[in-house]
Amino acid sequence: MKKITFILFAILSIGLLFSCEKKETEPVLDMGKATAPALTMPAADTIVLTPEEADSMITFNWSPVSYNLPDLEATKYTVQIDFADSNFMHAVNLGSSNTNSLQISKGALNGKLITMGLETDVASEVEIRVVSFINSNAAISTLHSNVISLNLTPFSSAIEYPKLWVPGDYQGWAPADAPVIYDFDGDGIYTGYIYFPEDAPSFAFKFTSVPNWTEGTNYGAGAAAGTLSTDGGAGNLEVPGPGGYQFVVDINNLTWSDTLQNWGVIGEWLGWSEDINLEWDIVTQDLSVTVPNIPAADNQRFKFRANDGWDLNLGANDPDDGFLKPGGDDIPIPDGGTITFILRFTTPEPSYEVIYN
Repeated sequence: MKKITFILFAILSIGLLFSCEKKETEPVLDMGKATAPALTMPAADTIVLTPEEADSMITFNWSPVSYNLPDLEATKYTVQIDFADSNFMHAVNLGSSNTNSLQISKGALNGKLITMGLETDVASEVEIRVVSFINSNAAISTLHSNVISLNLTPFSSAIEYPKLWVPGDYQGWAPADAPVIYDFDGDGIYTGYIYFPEDAPSFAFKFTSVPNWTEGTNYGAGAAAGTLSTDGGAGNLEVPGPGGYQFVVDINNLTWSDTLQNWGVIGEWLGWSEDINLEWDIVTQDLSVTVPNIPAADNQRFKFRANDGWDLNLGANDPDDGFLKPGGDDIPIPDGGTITFILRFTTPEPSYEVIYN
């Protein structure tokens, strides 16, 4: 009897041991115990932006977010801006950071304000917040800081870079309505992006130094491939077919080149394997697409890439200042929903904008 009792006791003990082991669970992220970042005011709550101070910096600081678990991935922060009392329905990202501060130049901030539609030389009230999240747990880890209000006065940022107009058969051979390419540093080399639609009568074009055919220099085909001629009777230039092309035009040496670049946006919600094509606007000269119902989950980030491949892709600078560089950082989009992605080649470096609709 004692032997049977001992065996039963041993079996019960083992069962209890396994039962206890089964009750042990991994610690979970409890957002009820999380503390959101606290954003503090910049040096002043009223800022008048001027061209003379375009290179000086404005710094946004905040306290770090606190979660109930140790050893988590590094928290990421995105600073957003929108009109006062808009509830950030059309928030624009000022930049992202892995630290507790973000610096943005007054010139870059001015550009964001102009894009938002703020009137130049007029004070407007805007609101700013910080969005914090952990990449792999964006759906449940996102927190918003307090909101601060600023009165900002933007300046007119129309810098007159030298430019060439690109009239062609794709737009009716009308220089006054043609898109342009720019010489951003005054060295006589012009760069820019032009899109030729599939239904164009042909893919012939020329470059001209003024928006008409009679008062400036017209650049047509030279004697050799890739060269230019300023002879008024020179033949047309031509690209191989429809699509978007990056142009490089050197008027010092009378040479030009084109590179096919059809751009798309790609991201985590697409499995980093499929692009959504960007569409060209000949008036604004930017590329954009509005994507509905992006989930605020699964480490949401994105980049731009050309020709459905990774050979040429654009990501954010570090720190993120609104400009892009080849192979740059993934750009976070912590808030899901309907988002418009904009890519521009009308700035000294490629630039981007994210608008929450």
